[in-house]
Amino acid sequence: MSAKFTANIEEDTSDGGWLIRLTDTLDNREEICKSLEEFETNINKMGDDYGGDVEVIWNKNQDVSDIHFKEIHDGMAKYKQEEVTDEEVGLHE
Repeated sequence: MSAKFTANIEEDTSDGGWLIRLTDTLDNREEICKSLEEFETNINKMGDDYGGDVEVIWNKNQDVSDIHFKEIHDGMAKYKQEEVTDEEVGLHE
């Protein structure tokens, strides 16, 4: 059984950007991610406690701008595509 994390996209009022609030629903640990690289680092670090077996449930606040949502969506799609390409050529063994 995988651990469930929530990833909530929010507007970052401190700098006008966005953030992802990553929460482990089992112990309520929370990390604030201000980039997709930081999100990847934190999800890997938190997921290590569960052997990497995690399910991420995505949400967003209603005030998240279309531009910020698209930036995150497109960035995650690019990351997923790169991950698939790397696995196809055997880089992740």
